[in-house]
Amino acid sequence: MHITYDVAIILINYNSTDYTRDCIRSVMKHTDPRIKWQIIVVDNASSTEAYLELKNFVDGMEHITLVRSILNAGFSGGNMLGVQHARADYLYFLNNDTVFLNDCLRILYSFMQSHPDTALCSGQMMNGKMQPIRTFTYFPTVSLKLLGPGLLRKFKPARYPVRDTTYQQPLQVPLVSGASMFVRYSMFAAIGGLDTNYFFYCEEEDLAYTFRKKGWNCYLVPEAQFIHFVGSSTTVKKDFLQEYYFSLIYFFSKHYSWLNYTILKWWFFFKLLKKVYKGGFYAKIAWMIARNAPPRYSLRFRQQMLRS
Repeated sequence: MHITYDVAIILINYNSTDYTRDCIRSVMKHTDPRIKWQIIVVDNASSTEAYLELKNFVDGMEHITLVRSILNAGFSGGNMLGVQHARADYLYFLNNDTVFLNDCLRILYSFMQSHPDTALCSGQMMNGKMQPIRTFTYFPTVSLKLLGPGLLRKFKPARYPVRDTTYQQPLQVPLVSGASMFVRYSMFAAIGGLDTNYFFYCEEEDLAYTFRKKGWNCYLVPEAQFIHFVGSSTTVKKDFLQEYYFSLIYFFSKHYSWLNYTILKWWFFFKLLKKVYKGGFYAKIAWMIARNAPPRYSLRFRQQMLRS
C-alpha cells in the first residue's frame, strides 16, 4: 500500500446524505491543515436518488472518494470495502451521523503517535444536547452478568472503569463505541481487518477483543469531542434486536470457551423468555439462541443487489 495520508476516514452512507454532508463539513472545519487526511464514503446500496444527491455533493472535492456498493454489506462489509481505498497510516471508522466539536483528527493522531502499543482509540461522545454519553463499555462475560461491574470493579478497577462520568485524561478502556474507532493500520492489517460475519452489531467488541488478545491497548482520549446523533426512539425494532443477539452469539462462539459460551447462551435464552409477554418475537429470538443462531437468521442474508 502506498502511504499518502496520515488518516483515512471511512464513512458509510445508507439513505442518509444530510448526515454525511454535515459530517464531512465538520471534518473540513475543525481539522488542522498539517494533518493529511482522506475521506472514503461507502454508499451501502442507498436509493438511486439518495446516492445521486451524495455524488453531486462530493464531486470535485479534493481527497474525497465515493464508492458505490450494489449490496448493503452492513457495517463490517461496508467499512472493509472502504479500507481497500485507504492510503493512510491510520483508519478512522466514523459514523456518518457524527460531527466534530474540535480537532479530533489531530488529537487522536497525536495520541496514537505517542502510544505505539495502542491499536484503537476514540474521543468523547456527546449527544445532540451536548451532554457526555457512554463512549466505552465492557466485554460481555459470565462474571459481568453474574456479579455486575460494580462488584468486579472492587477487584479489577482498571478493567472496569466507571462509564457514567467524564474524564480529563486518556483512559485505558476495554472497548469503544463503533461510532468512532480510530485504528492503527498496521495492527488492523495484522488481524485481517473487521470480521464481515458481523452485519450490524458487536463489531467493536470483536475488534477490541482481538486486539487485546494480541496485547494491544484501547483508549478513550476525552480531549477529542464529537456529537453522535443517537436515535431517541424507544421502540423495539424486531429485526435489529434479532440481529443483535445473532451477533452476540457469534461473538461468544468465536472468542470464549465452550463452558462460557454455553452459560451465556442460556443466560440470554431465559432472559428473553421472561419478556415473551411483551411480544412473541422474543420467543422467536430465544429459539434462535437455543439453536446456536444459524446464519439464516441474520439480516445479512436478506439483502438484495442493485443493478450496477
